[in-house]
Amino acid sequence: MTDTDAEQSSGPARMTRRSLLTLVGGSAIAGCSGFGGLDQSDEVTIRSNNLPDIRRHQELKAPVHPAVPVALAPSYLDSSRTRVYELLSELPIPLGPEEIPNGHIRQRLTDAASDASDGLDDARTARTGLVTLRSLRHAREHARYAAAGWAVAERGLTDRSLRNEYSQTVSTARATRRDHEYLGMDPVRAALVHSTIETALERAADTEPRPQADSELLAVAQWGERAESAQAYLSDARHITTQFTSSLPDGGGSIENTLITAGETLLAGLRDRRSNLPPESTYEERHPSQMVAEDLRWKAESEIGSVEDAHGPASAVVHANTRLTRFLALERIKARQEAGELSRPSTATAVRSIRQQAYDSLASALEADAHSGLVRDAIVDAGYKIIGADRELSYLQGEIDASRLDDSIAGYWHAMALAHSAPAAARQTASVLRTE
Repeated sequence: MTDTDAEQSSGPARMTRRSLLTLVGGSAIAGCSGFGGLDQSDEVTIRSNNLPDIRRHQELKAPVHPAVPVALAPSYLDSSRTRVYELLSELPIPLGPEEIPNGHIRQRLTDAASDASDGLDDARTARTGLVTLRSLRHAREHARYAAAGWAVAERGLTDRSLRNEYSQTVSTARATRRDHEYLGMDPVRAALVHSTIETALERAADTEPRPQADSELLAVAQWGERAESAQAYLSDARHITTQFTSSLPDGGGSIENTLITAGETLLAGLRDRRSNLPPESTYEERHPSQMVAEDLRWKAESEIGSVEDAHGPASAVVHANTRLTRFLALERIKARQEAGELSRPSTATAVRSIRQQAYDSLASALEADAHSGLVRDAIVDAGYKIIGADRELSYLQGEIDASRLDDSIAGYWHAMALAHSAPAAARQTASVLRTE
């Protein structure tokens, strides 16, 4: 944004430094010696080139990656990659007008094939096994979309066989979900693993409305994508189950009742916290700390429903831990507000320091707590808050009013509050699990 844009967006109540200099010059010419009580606090500006160097449109990497405490078999990951290669090999790449005359449809299939290749690349550089599975699943979905679409043009494939395949996978996933056994030794690890399995089976068994597409070919392509997605989720759930069970001594015993009781205890605690929240504060001026408090409060209150409607007992425990983290983060923000520790930064140096503290807090949270799995799950969202804050910074140009940084500062403070609160929430959750 240019200086002129900043002046226009700040409204009549604020002036940029350039406006102030103009006023000074005019006053001097007119022989005036004062500014009529101009509020200097509204005139704090910061040069954007002194802020952290984040280039516009650059790819921003999440600082915290979701994980599952299970060792995935390399052979299973290889089989998923092979599946993508097989699907892509069915396509005459590059697709040209002779193969697909319609340019819009041709581009959709070409993009899907390209996205599948990107998914394979993402899987190679993924930092956790769970992210690897996710990247390979996305690659399979895109590859199947392209392959199914091409099959329509090549041999007149209809959606019948794909719909049958999808229906069979959904039925199998539902049966697998009903028969799932909650084995385990360490209830914390078991909760994280079984939560991942529950989520995968729920998504494999999810029935969606009939695809809406602007052509029959693309509708069939969507059925192919849907069938592949369901199968990938089911296969991933089965593999994680097998790998986890094989890691237990003699298969371990059932901890289903432990998970159920712990989930109920944690949910009751969250409801108590929600009922005991003080009335929302009122502010005369919009401030980044207020933005954080409002966001945390809204999520802490409204997302209790994700615990009540969880896919299963393990998911209820893991979701409850994340919501507890938000309640503790809200308390932390409120305490810092009352202590006067959250002043809007007025220099680029202060902004850089706040940003670095946000990144450091995430790393410290993961390293300092014995229940790092629960901590990691609870602060994945904090990583996205930091990415969002960085992206907001990348759009700023020229000399800007300090208030233009409010969204970014709120994002960094939000991430820090979650990171500092997650270890305490994890300890409470683990304590409940191990006493039930």
